[in-house]
Amino acid sequence: MGEWDVVVAGAGHNSLLTAAYAARAGLKVLVLEGAAHIGGDTTSEELTLPGFTHDPCSTAHNLIQSNPLMRNDELQLDRYGLRYLYPDPVFTMPFRDGRSITMWRDVERTCGELARFSAADANAYRQLLADWQDMAPIVNDERENPPRPPPEVAARTAGSPLGEKLQAIRRSTALDIIAERFTDDYVRAFFAWIAFMTLHPLDEPETGLLAFSLVAGRQRFSWILPEGGSIRLPVALARIIEENGGTVLTSTPVTRIVVEGGRATGVVTADGSIYRASKAVVSTIHIRQLPAIIGEDNLPAAYRAGVARWKPSLTMFAAHYALSEAPRFKTESGPIESVTMGGLQSLASLSRMLSAYREGRLDLDDPVFLAITPTVIDPSRAPAGKHTFKLISFLPYELAEGPEHWDEVKDDVASRLFERLAPLTTNLSERIVLGRHVDSPLDLERRNPANWRGSCHGGASTPEQSGWFRPVEGWSTYRTPVEGLYQTGACTHPGGSVSGLPGRNCAAILLADLGSSLDQAIQVKETVR
Repeated sequence: MGEWDVVVAGAGHNSLLTAAYAARAGLKVLVLEGAAHIGGDTTSEELTLPGFTHDPCSTAHNLIQSNPLMRNDELQLDRYGLRYLYPDPVFTMPFRDGRSITMWRDVERTCGELARFSAADANAYRQLLADWQDMAPIVNDERENPPRPPPEVAARTAGSPLGEKLQAIRRSTALDIIAERFTDDYVRAFFAWIAFMTLHPLDEPETGLLAFSLVAGRQRFSWILPEGGSIRLPVALARIIEENGGTVLTSTPVTRIVVEGGRATGVVTADGSIYRASKAVVSTIHIRQLPAIIGEDNLPAAYRAGVARWKPSLTMFAAHYALSEAPRFKTESGPIESVTMGGLQSLASLSRMLSAYREGRLDLDDPVFLAITPTVIDPSRAPAGKHTFKLISFLPYELAEGPEHWDEVKDDVASRLFERLAPLTTNLSERIVLGRHVDSPLDLERRNPANWRGSCHGGASTPEQSGWFRPVEGWSTYRTPVEGLYQTGACTHPGGSVSGLPGRNCAAILLADLGSSLDQAIQVKETVR
């Protein structure tokens, strides 16, 4: 089927990003996607009714905004139709007793919300944002480069403006940070909900930074989303690849990576076709599935053992709705339409949710919610006057009865979550529902093989699966034990969510190994204006 310089297995946003930089650097690139459409977990589909564009997984593209890709406009993505929208309010959090807190893009307006509960907590928020400004250069540099050994990370942390204070924050749980910095129970719930939005259990060690990075990111960038749907990011990247002589094929699942003489030389697809790669193969195949596709004999025992220990992250349950009107969430200043709503009644609610999750139970009496109505700011996603709505809760893939039990209960679970959310609005009811589509954690795994055990973030970002240890100690620089085979995606540093950093970092390593560089790829922009 011809020979390419680089063959990429998977067309999620990270693999497309690696491929885009490679194509801009002059390499002949082929991207193969098993699904009928590109994007992986950054795709969009008409899940409910014709004309209603839904995001099956990611909607917010917050973390990618601080990526040099966007910060320095490295690939000029706006030339390819990518436009970001910045909702205001950022999100609102109504409580069942009638209280509410809303984050606005204006920091002082947000502080005014917090001051209604505690003036001291409003000042503590200002201090938290100031502390993050001291941390950000260190933390962002770590994320924007291949992982460094733990002793080097510790030394750089100690040498930062916050010194030992930052080291202590790194070791802490996010809940400890929130409890130390804020006094009011409503305010604590507000910040815990934000910190939880990358699906790390906040009661686990080394989650302390989340109480800073996620909060500051939302305050700076809002609940930012691409106009037209999450898929607009992968579409823009695919256009760059094609403009630079590359090819993107869908409905072409990679079933085997060819290894000859210890080197990856191409891939085989489900129809038996062979695609040769003269220089490199890039994989976003989930790390737990990689040994079977590459052949376990091609991987050393230590690498296989590391893969076998891999643990999934927390999982989502998502119900998508086509609505005749936008939900109006209750606040103390009156009902408002908001792109994003957060639902967490208290820190005790989060503790109960995590306990039920770990036990494989469905505790729906006091759920944690994320509700998104993109059409409040982006009417292009639905027919005129209509809305798309996504209701997410955080429920276990591995039910006590087994994951297959989801097929029996998912519709009832969706209905019960809808009923629990409705009292926090003035109008959410079956009256305004035009259509519904439900995805359990099991469905998310079926939708995308990279969502192993329902995890959209590749796997848990626990200390033993982060940084230098992601995906396997000794192999965290996007290279694998097989020469010419590179790994990117959510299973690699710095992990899941729409950051694009695994893709850009992998591109930097790949291009350097091939005698090129990111700079060479970026400089092309001067000739394509």
